[in-house]
Amino acid sequence: MANRKTKSNKSYIKDNAELSLLCLPSFLKVIIFSYVPFLWLTIAFQNFIPRKGIFGSTFVGFKNFEVLFTSPDTMTMIRNAIAINALCIIFSTIVSVLLGLFLYEITSKLLLKFSQTVIIFPYFVSWPLIAIIVSSLIGDQTGMIADLYSKITGAELNAYSSPWVWWPILTFLYVWKTSGLSAVTYYAVLIGTDKSIYEAAKIDGASRFRTMFQISLPMLKLMIILNVIMSCANILRIDFNMIYYVTQDKSALLETTNVIETFMYRALRGSGASYEVTTAIGLVQAAVGFVLTMIVNKVCRKIGGTSLF
Repeated sequence: MANRKTKSNKSYIKDNAELSLLCLPSFLKVIIFSYVPFLWLTIAFQNFIPRKGIFGSTFVGFKNFEVLFTSPDTMTMIRNAIAINALCIIFSTIVSVLLGLFLYEITSKLLLKFSQTVIIFPYFVSWPLIAIIVSSLIGDQTGMIADLYSKITGAELNAYSSPWVWWPILTFLYVWKTSGLSAVTYYAVLIGTDKSIYEAAKIDGASRFRTMFQISLPMLKLMIILNVIMSCANILRIDFNMIYYVTQDKSALLETTNVIETFMYRALRGSGASYEVTTAIGLVQAAVGFVLTMIVNKVCRKIGGTSLF
């Protein structure tokens, strides 16, 4: 029996040699960039000296983690990261699913291509450029919306000195920038569904909206759950460019926009914090993301019967 299995495996590899060869670059990329770097996580527990390397530097235990856990801003940073990420996950999922559903309902090929181009385009706009656009709209001195608001109400719109308006602003920008690409993913899932189900629903007299929400939406259930689980893995990570450039690193906004990424940046720039400290903080983020992913995965399995693993 064992010999038969061995022969079968060898035969499979031989018959699929070309496909295996095509997978080799991706396999090597994962090994080099995803698994080999795990070795350098030891920096988080060392007094790292570059000329000595990770094998010559001395271990200091959890001393490098003290910078994060002893900072008075730690709870604020964690709160901001979780709040912003939660808002982005919720609203981007809703918007991208709706966009994917509406894309699937478009019958004109020309209109479909135009719609896909329009919704995907914001993804390729850089955060510094978005920051300039936002500043030109709500800036205290030259912002178009701020100036119009001032003329209508007689009061000033000081967005860059009002911390609590930035959670919705950042959420809106993130949804605008990323939802289009996710919508195309959902659209691709719907393309692969059995068309006979829709034909049967049409014969039974179901309207397009009823078909959309009772057939198409359940088809996306697995993909939605997978995306939510994967997003929860980065619940403490936020795109540094989004936070830093859009808020212009204003000290008046730190109450709601100070996150771990900007904290590490200021630590390296100002107080001379070392690479081992930033590695330790990154390890904490990864550990929290892993634990939360396992929890959300288990919850999704119990409630929805579907999970990532």
